[in-house]
Amino acid sequence: MKEYLTESELRVKWVPLLFEGEDVICDKSVPDSKSRCRPDFRIDALMLIIEFDGYQHYTTPSVIVRDMLKDDLYRKMGYHVIHIPYFIQMSTEIIKILFNKEISVEQQYPHGFHDKSAIIPAAFCTLGLNRFKKDLDTFNIVADDIRNSLNIKVKELGNSHLVYNVMI
Repeated sequence: MKEYLTESELRVKWVPLLFEGEDVICDKSVPDSKSRCRPDFRIDALMLIIEFDGYQHYTTPSVIVRDMLKDDLYRKMGYHVIHIPYFIQMSTEIIKILFNKEISVEQQYPHGFHDKSAIIPAAFCTLGLNRFKKDLDTFNIVADDIRNSLNIKVKELGNSHLVYNVMI
């Protein structure tokens, strides 16, 4: 089984595949935004911003609030903002949900919290739990996979309180 999705893999493999021929700007501030924030990926011709959200986007309130403010700013500038959570993997279905593109790909890693070092919802702050619940709705096609990965963690750790803050 290959590695789970990372920002680096998005940069090297997925964004070039999904947006072949487009000028993709990585980790640079948006001109005229009056903000030092730098989106992970920006495609000005499509007015698109793609952000890969690691665990700190679920555990750190200041990061979550900053994300909300950035998203609001970018949307006011006319950009569409797509967030890819660290527990979501690229698959044909996810590419359709996120990018509305019909590209058949072989999924390399399961959705959810399978990695031994994955930060799980018990470590999420309240804002992060709210974000996670919205993600389960957004990615409802794989929500059962994510929940199953958490049930596996409960079995591994022997206590549901070590996995969940609240039942999801």
